[in-house]
Amino acid sequence: MSIKLRICVVRNFLKQQQIIIKNIKRYQSSIDRSKKLHPDIILNEKTRNEFIERLKNFKSIKTITNNEPKIAAVLVPLCIYKGELGLLYTLRSKKLSLNGGQVSFPGGMRDNNDKNIEETALRETWEELNIPMNNIDIWTKGNSICRKHVIVTPVFGFIGNIEPDKLNINQEEVDEAFVVSLDRLCNDKYMGFTLYGDNQYKLPTFEGHKHHIWGLTAIITHIIMTALVPDVYKHKIQFLSNNENSIKPS
Repeated sequence: MSIKLRICVVRNFLKQQQIIIKNIKRYQSSIDRSKKLHPDIILNEKTRNEFIERLKNFKSIKTITNNEPKIAAVLVPLCIYKGELGLLYTLRSKKLSLNGGQVSFPGGMRDNNDKNIEETALRETWEELNIPMNNIDIWTKGNSICRKHVIVTPVFGFIGNIEPDKLNINQEEVDEAFVVSLDRLCNDKYMGFTLYGDNQYKLPTFEGHKHHIWGLTAIITHIIMTALVPDVYKHKIQFLSNNENSIKPS
């Protein structure tokens, strides 16, 4: 065997070894991530209390241009689906004139009869997905996200085991309900960002799922994941180009 051929064989061998090592590390990382995202870890009281405290540290986004903004709430539903923890999303009905066909969390405008913003989130979830209010364990609410004509408050709650395909959804408002696992949301392969407003706004996106998650829903997802599993979720994005409206933790 010539020297050149030997060198070529050695190089190919080393490349194969590097690929094997990389795959082993990726597999080990996936195993470690799954352990940290196990329901026994996420749903215990310690994790819950730490999440609540971290969520408080996120500042509100304030870009209101309307003197009398509307008040709204969304429920961010943590659930168990096929043995894994995930977040339940909805695909808004294409019949709707506002954001039809887009991914969102269940929610809507506050009603005069709602006692508080948490009740708004619970009522809207019942109206859209027929999930009973008393089946939802509210953990906390996040700081408001204010955009132009509306102030949106995310309310975080655990809804237990769920089968999204079996939900009795309100087809006038929702085309589909689906779950994205926390493990998948933490996988950097599916994380991205997009620029808005003449490149002034750098916002997170989540690709590679059943439906593209972007806009306000992606922002709320990012905030929740950062507060819930900071040791696993590594998506780092500063949302606004100026410092006044940053929603990085204070």
